[in-house]
Amino acid sequence: MSTAPRRRVLVSAYSCEPGLGSEAGIGWNWVREIALRHDVWLLTRENNVARIVAEARELRLTSLHVEGFDLPRWARWWKRGERGAMLYFYLWQLGLAARARALDRRVDFDVVHHVTFASSWIPSGLCLVGKPFVWGPVGRHERVPDRFLERSNWRLRAAELAKAALKCCGELCDPLLWLTRAKADLILSIGQDFAAELPRPWRAKTRPFLACGTELEALPRSRFARSQRFSVLYAGRLVDLKGVRLALEAFARFHALAPDATFTLVGDGPCRAALQARIRELGLERSVSLLGKRPRGDVLAEMRRADVFLFPSFEGAGMVVVEAFACGAPIVCLDHGGPGEMAADGRGLKVPVARDFDATAAGLAAALAKLHGDEELRSSLAWTAHRWALEHATWPAKGARLDEFYALAERRRVERAA
Repeated sequence: MSTAPRRRVLVSAYSCEPGLGSEAGIGWNWVREIALRHDVWLLTRENNVARIVAEARELRLTSLHVEGFDLPRWARWWKRGERGAMLYFYLWQLGLAARARALDRRVDFDVVHHVTFASSWIPSGLCLVGKPFVWGPVGRHERVPDRFLERSNWRLRAAELAKAALKCCGELCDPLLWLTRAKADLILSIGQDFAAELPRPWRAKTRPFLACGTELEALPRSRFARSQRFSVLYAGRLVDLKGVRLALEAFARFHALAPDATFTLVGDGPCRAALQARIRELGLERSVSLLGKRPRGDVLAEMRRADVFLFPSFEGAGMVVVEAFACGAPIVCLDHGGPGEMAADGRGLKVPVARDFDATAAGLAAALAKLHGDEELRSSLAWTAHRWALEHATWPAKGARLDEFYALAERRRVERAA
């Protein structure tokens, strides 16, 4: 039984919804773990409130108080789905600051904690509350190298360049972002790259910590033996950031050596039409399946069936990797970013980012062939990844470190005030 004090914690989680994966699921799981240990006031979007309240009631989380917050309709009429999402998130943070300060005057929080979005280039309104402030886990996605965008159409390339420019501008020029970094008493960094790029004075208050975790029910797997037909899986948005074109080209090369192998892609996104055309061009219609976006339970079931999880992503996090590990699917990825860090220590095969697209695809294909031809190695990676997920990546394991983080933030705030 924990002897740590029970705190009043204000949590900001723009994306937070029970039963989902990705950012929304991460937001909810963090909120749940905090509420199991402390009294929580959650600020989230209004459209998340009903599901959160229902789930909290079912779990008897009486320590969780949910407050919906959105900008007025006149300030968000232009937002439709993903269109304008990041701009609205930025404006939401600006509006959140006043709401959080008013709530603090009523409750008098011990700690404030920004959870989602985990974007290193957008500030948090909680930095203006004036209480011990935990920021994160946060991280950043590096720009996709130009040589891996050559097969994209001009619209996708232009969008990637625009996003990169916006992030660069925010990180260099946004005074509220600099204030967020300065006011944070503890920064939880998703990947080593983000922590290393912070100015030296702020690195001392940074701790590496993955944002993502997995639920215990995702862990059991009846077998780790190989399927009759070697099964390769990709799960995630069909975007260049996640290397989905690389994944298809790598499988095509591997398939020439192992014609019975299959490749399943779960997810949707702007690259879908181009992938469908390329599958037809390669004559792989019988070996490659594009399943589209599926419920999280279906994705986990695909992971349990897969022999290898192919995920050549350039992103800084790669949250889906942890779930693949939990389901016993070893990873083939790039030696880059979050997936590369997670695949260390015998949990997967990492392929160097080569001089061009084709050379990198060939490296990924060689890694698939290696696992196809060495069942002992594939099984060993699967077991190692599974054990690591069980010991380090379950949500209860992550929640157990909250008291440590909050105590550290409180101590740093006192030291700064002295």
